[in-house]
Amino acid sequence: DYDGKIPQNENEIAVEQSLIEKNNLDWKIGDTVKIPIGYRYYTDPETGEQVRIISGNYTGTETFERTGEKEYKITAVLHDNPATEGICSIIQGFDSSKLTFEADQTVQAYIELKDVNYQSLESIKSIINDYGIKEFSINEKYLQTAFSFDQNGILMDLLPMIIIVLVIIIIASVALIYNAFAMSLSERVRYLGMLASVGATRAQKKLSVYFEGAILGAVGIPTGILSGVLGIGITLKAVGSKIIQTGMLNGVSDSNMQMEVIVPLWAIMGIVAFSVITIFISLFIPSRKASKITPIDAIRQRDEIKLKAKKLKSSRLIRKVFGYEGELAHKNLKRNGRKSKVITVSIALSVILFLSCNYFCSLFSMSIEMESQMPYQIQVAVDYARKDDFKKALENIPEIDDFYSVLFFYEKLDEYNVEKENHPIVNTENLTSTYKNLFGSTSRLYVNIIDDEDFNTLCKNNAIDSSKYYGEDARALLMNNISHKENSSKVFNEKILGTEFSIDDIESSKIKIEDFVKYDPDFYVCSLNPEKSISLYIPVTQYYGIVQNNAEYYDKTYIFGIETEQHAKVAEKIQSLMDENDFGRSYVSDYVDNMQTMNAFTFVMQVFIYGFIVLITLITTANIINTISTGIAMRKKEFAMLKSVGVTPKGFRKIISLESAFYGLKALPISLLLSIGISYGMNVSVGQSRI
Repeated sequence: DYDGKIPQNENEIAVEQSLIEKNNLDWKIGDTVKIPIGYRYYTDPETGEQVRIISGNYTGTETFERTGEKEYKITAVLHDNPATEGICSIIQGFDSSKLTFEADQTVQAYIELKDVNYQSLESIKSIINDYGIKEFSINEKYLQTAFSFDQNGILMDLLPMIIIVLVIIIIASVALIYNAFAMSLSERVRYLGMLASVGATRAQKKLSVYFEGAILGAVGIPTGILSGVLGIGITLKAVGSKIIQTGMLNGVSDSNMQMEVIVPLWAIMGIVAFSVITIFISLFIPSRKASKITPIDAIRQRDEIKLKAKKLKSSRLIRKVFGYEGELAHKNLKRNGRKSKVITVSIALSVILFLSCNYFCSLFSMSIEMESQMPYQIQVAVDYARKDDFKKALENIPEIDDFYSVLFFYEKLDEYNVEKENHPIVNTENLTSTYKNLFGSTSRLYVNIIDDEDFNTLCKNNAIDSSKYYGEDARALLMNNISHKENSSKVFNEKILGTEFSIDDIESSKIKIEDFVKYDPDFYVCSLNPEKSISLYIPVTQYYGIVQNNAEYYDKTYIFGIETEQHAKVAEKIQSLMDENDFGRSYVSDYVDNMQTMNAFTFVMQVFIYGFIVLITLITTANIINTISTGIAMRKKEFAMLKSVGVTPKGFRKIISLESAFYGLKALPISLLLSIGISYGMNVSVGQSRI
């Protein structure tokens, strides 16, 4: 978003509006301005040498060596573009014709593919191999949006869950339609027998069922499509402006974009085709049965009830507990035969559909929220040598509730990028039986470098002698819990204690796993990493003294986590501190502000997820009501007979209620077991299985 014209050569620039306003400049498009040119330096506290700064935030004690001054013409004013704001507030034009390179000069390039699809990742790897590119990074997040991902991608993790849910929905839809027509067929046996008696052929009887399905589909499919489009339209009206305002979409604002519902023709055709296939499959069995009905079958209705008298015997316990009405209700279930099974299966499928989809939505919500479970609101980095000075400065800010070290490093662990026999964390021999499949997909190992005082407290809380962790080798504590719930199952067995692993395959950086610690919800160190990740802890002095003893002094960084209820105000005060004092190479990041987009994304997904659950609930309810009410409608003669022999309205209501309850009791055990199995399968598919 900008006014004017993008710079075309090295003498033209575009400037962010925020830079002009914050510095009280009177720059405008068309002005020619003089800008000093030079280099930034800071003093290495260990050697006293001047070190040139290539990039990063300004610090109050750095120096600027002015080498000249150059005139530029302002051709454009930029307006809060995420790609440039805060990173490159002034953009210079570029003349490619003047570009020259030395033979050994390194060049950084960005490569954009002509087409991005599911084969793009392989195309990129081919380019890397063909041209011998040594250092590279791949924009995996963008590729995932185009479904061009490898086996470790987020979408690939979610794909099995999505397939399971879709299969459940298809089965439930087929069962719902089949059930409706099966009930209708049972109701119309005499009618179909009459048609057969006047010469109707099998094909005609079969087509009569399909014709009925076609009529219902002609009404139901357009109604469903219109309802879906209307529902999405209402949803976008509710959340569309929030999506735009939070900056979830880069470069988008209320002034240059509005969200509207677009309905492509291919989507409509796909929905119609899918619905027609679903209806056809649902009608296949009822239509075949209808074609076989003869006049004798219609009169006798011998297929409706198939049982012997002894099978109608009911338990004395049922008579004793529920009375005469309960015994009648129980016998009706047996007498109804196939109808009873259809009703039971229909209820079971409805329960499975609701529970599985609800669990899928919950699992997806948890995966979104997992990354935002940090105990602190602001993150600040300073030189390790200046951390004590910075701590004193933080103590003078009254709005801060607490601060501590949140420095960590992590690595991905799975069967694809770590040899199991070389890494103790991944070695299945070190895992308990509950977590044998923990690394079926990618997990993360975090090594947290925490303050010595907090490390000692962690040891004390777990009855561990902290002195042995301050020797000549690097030893770490391992939290034997990834669910962040107290008293949950242990992840590792005792075999892992005493094992070692290296960071980046550097022999001198070996860390030994010494003791287990329990999860403590009241101690911040136990919540520094997301759930489902492996957490290790090492004192900060040991980390820099043993693990990183060869690091350059200016590469040693101390990262603070700051807890506060006034994050914006505190972040502003800390930035002022950094501008006025020398804390080395430093930065401040308002974690709450940075999480705004993620929170907005979570909100939007919750709207869609809860809407989906409401839809599934309606389908489930409609299925059960349709099944039971149709069954009752088919038994008018039976109910009339019961009333004729003295059954009161109260007793009649009791019979119907108990019969419905018995259907539920028969359906629940199998439906609950299958729902747990399906949910467990979805859990395992994203590598989050736990008991």
